[in-house]
Amino acid sequence: MLDIKFYDWGKNRPKKHYNRLHEMRIFELIFVKKLSEFEMGLNGIQGIEIYCLANPNKDISYELKDTLGEIRISVPYDYMCFLNKESTEEKYQHFCELVRLYVVPAIEKYSTLSLSVILAYVEEALHEIKKQNYEGIFLIGKTPRKSPNRKKLAILKGIHRSEGFQLRCEVYNEKGLRIINQLLVEEVGNEVVYSRFLGTLKWENENLIVVKSKTSSWTVEVHV
Repeated sequence: MLDIKFYDWGKNRPKKHYNRLHEMRIFELIFVKKLSEFEMGLNGIQGIEIYCLANPNKDISYELKDTLGEIRISVPYDYMCFLNKESTEEKYQHFCELVRLYVVPAIEKYSTLSLSVILAYVEEALHEIKKQNYEGIFLIGKTPRKSPNRKKLAILKGIHRSEGFQLRCEVYNEKGLRIINQLLVEEVGNEVVYSRFLGTLKWENENLIVVKSKTSSWTVEVHV
């Protein structure tokens, strides 16, 4: 799958700034997942990396790393402009502008497709972000899972938004009514960081669920 990622390459950032760099990631993930449904004519290129230099005196430059299958782009843009947007909708609109300004020319430069076809695919992928309400929601741990007496159903759900990531456990009774909606984890919205919580869910008995990580010692109990 083609991956596209913006990096803040500005200097002397405050520490709290780095804790917010994840806020663009959900837009990138939805965008590239949809874009990867199309044949982009990039001949084996698997990644586009955009380095935001925060320096208006720099020019845009493109570099093809054949051995890595990557296009690297250096741009004068300041990543803080994205972070300073107040709402998710504003961040989304700004992300669309960045894609059109920096990603589209890179694809056109190295793709065998015409610009009109590239633009059509890109706009459809950008629209997918809004269509999904700017969030990624996915089930984890081979859930739903029924309780031992088969009367209850448990779901382990990951929710990735611009604001961050949440891991939740939901339990439904035999009538389909949700009786538990427990927040298990809040983490930054970076799939590499929160992946350690994406483990398994097990009913120990009718009143106890245990959720465990596959890659760390993290575990939590949900009492029903």
